[in-house]
Amino acid sequence: MNTKRLRISVIFAMTGLFVMSLIFSACGMAAVMPTPVQTLSLDEASAKDFVIDDFDGVHAPVDGDANKYLIFGNLPVSKPAADLPPELAVFLGRWEGYSYSPPIKKDRKAVLVIQEITAQGGTGFGWSGTNLQYPDTVEDIRFRVVPGKVPSIEWQIIWPDGRKEIVTFTYDRDKDLLRGWVRSPESNDTFGPYDLNRDQSFHVYKDYAKYLEDKRIYPREYQNKDLQQYGKGYMLYLPEGYEADPDKTWPLMFFLHGYGDRGDNLFLLPKASPFMMIREKGPLPFIIVAPLLNTNYTLFPNEYMDGALSEVLADYRVDQKRIYLTGMSMGGEAAYRFAVHQPDTFAAVAPLCAYIDNSNPLSMEGIKGLPVWAIHGSDDQIIPLVWGQQAADALKKAGADVRFSVLEGYDHDVWTDTYSDAQFYDWFMQYQKP
Repeated sequence: MNTKRLRISVIFAMTGLFVMSLIFSACGMAAVMPTPVQTLSLDEASAKDFVIDDFDGVHAPVDGDANKYLIFGNLPVSKPAADLPPELAVFLGRWEGYSYSPPIKKDRKAVLVIQEITAQGGTGFGWSGTNLQYPDTVEDIRFRVVPGKVPSIEWQIIWPDGRKEIVTFTYDRDKDLLRGWVRSPESNDTFGPYDLNRDQSFHVYKDYAKYLEDKRIYPREYQNKDLQQYGKGYMLYLPEGYEADPDKTWPLMFFLHGYGDRGDNLFLLPKASPFMMIREKGPLPFIIVAPLLNTNYTLFPNEYMDGALSEVLADYRVDQKRIYLTGMSMGGEAAYRFAVHQPDTFAAVAPLCAYIDNSNPLSMEGIKGLPVWAIHGSDDQIIPLVWGQQAADALKKAGADVRFSVLEGYDHDVWTDTYSDAQFYDWFMQYQKP
């Protein structure tokens, strides 16, 4: 045989063996490569309303209190499967926290319990609202796992009007929290972030009326039926010792709520109001009254404020030299207007995140001698700081000695810290009418 031809044949044979070996190696690799995980579709990952039939079975009692419960504190959580990747196992458990989305950061709260999770998806329950006692949504959730370098969980919400929203949560290892966003697929707008940690502080009361009654906070309906065209009634706080001395009179704080609390639920009012101080820190030496405005109105009518105050003065022992007025947002505008409307009634006024309605110009001349402390957030996106400044400037122009406090870094919510601060109430107590 020709030597050259033999050499070429050997080379081709070796090449063929090499190629075949590559093929067999590839086949062997394919045999041991993991099968791609099939996650749930978005239509399979959804939330439905959850009606709580067993309150004690869902929530956990706190500190032996028969009325105070940790939200979702009794929902069971499965142990992770042995082969579950740790980046998914970390989702299991109870999480709570806030939305940091403007215009009011931390106003919306959420609790999320992840009960079960696999590489494909899992189940859990969600609780969300600006008032935890009266949540907007309580949901039974089935979510899907979205794989990636940092996996996330995702589910879809379909609202009664047909709108869809997609909720996504990812675990932040550095901060040990779940960070979530809500996105509208139609507009691509996003709401968030929600930052949820493993705190155990979000509570709900089995009998909220009883809880408030123990704090001496009571719902009252109007005796004057004409007032019910404006609102159902008012929330009342009576200071400790009120019943002990039937001849003693007490200072009155008249509070006007914001736009979001309008309606027929009086029990919304103790959340964002001077009642916060009573609930969270202790008693105050005032009678506190908060009239409720229904949704037929976007501003407190003067005749409604007149009537509500008149009924309170007739029914309770009020020191009429020490009647104080405060309000927030829509109620802050009403506080300015009510003070101008009844210039001889109040000893001091404190409007929060307030403004003056330019369609109804006010003359501040009548209250230029009235102590006013206006408080506003520097980053308020609902009532811009310049609007609050305009109201204070109008008072100064009239010759008033107004105190205007700008809280740096605060948005619209200046009430949470202000109404929980004892010094705010001390400021009022230094004033009384001659």
